Amino acid sequence: MLLTVVENSVAVWLNAFDALVSIGLGTALFVILIKTRQDVNKALVLILIFQIGYCFLRGWLFAPTLATISQQMTPMYESYLSRFPNLKINSEMIAYLQNFMLKYQSAIWGTLQITAVFLGLLLFNRISHLKLQIRSIKIPYHIIYLMIIALALTVMAKTRIWGINLLICMSVMYLIQGTAVLSHFWGDFFTKARLLRTLLIMSIIINYPVLVLIALVGTLDVWFDFRKLNKLEEKHESDIN
Repeated sequence: MLLTVVENSVAVWLNAFDALVSIGLGTALFVILIKTRQDVNKALVLILIFQIGYCFLRGWLFAPTLATISQQMTPMYESYLSRFPNLKINSEMIAYLQNFMLKYQSAIWGTLQITAVFLGLLLFNRISHLKLQIRSIKIPYHIIYLMIIALALTVMAKTRIWGINLLICMSVMYLIQGTAVLSHFWGDFFTKARLLRTLLIMSIIINYPVLVLIALVGTLDVWFDFRKLNKLEEKHESDIN
């Protein structure tokens, strides 16, 4: 905050907003929600919606600043990439990448923040005495309407970019739910086989189609509730009558 007062630069104000609102306030809200509600589903969904809302507000408020910063970074990108002539990246490709990042900076920022929230939840679960049930994470049914809104925005040309950004953020939310579903079925096995768990995590991270498939599992779980079906099946099998 002292730096923002001294510098009085829009770029510095952007960094201050990111630190105070998204990281600072977001972390405080998450901890408060977990301690007061002790409901991992509600706390996680509320903080994820908060982060998505902020990333779109950030993109709207600081769009000119982000574009200016991107242009100022061009000489640095060109100087750095000139050290790697084998990459064959020219100025046109750099401009394309910059334009891509500006268009989808809300999705990029939102994805990073949502992932950070989930990883923070895993860390919190290790050091806290509350021991939240990660495997029971389930996004409330009504959030699917936000996904439908994202799809509707994507169809219309004027709002397509906003729709794609929102769709990517929502996909990460359902990726978390899909991860919880997989953990419900295979968690015990991979807890014992740590090497296999590490290999599985690495293979998931580097394979984009696998991530899409897990997100699809999380989305379908909204209607089919795979974990509930599994519990009913186990109860049926154990019932001797």
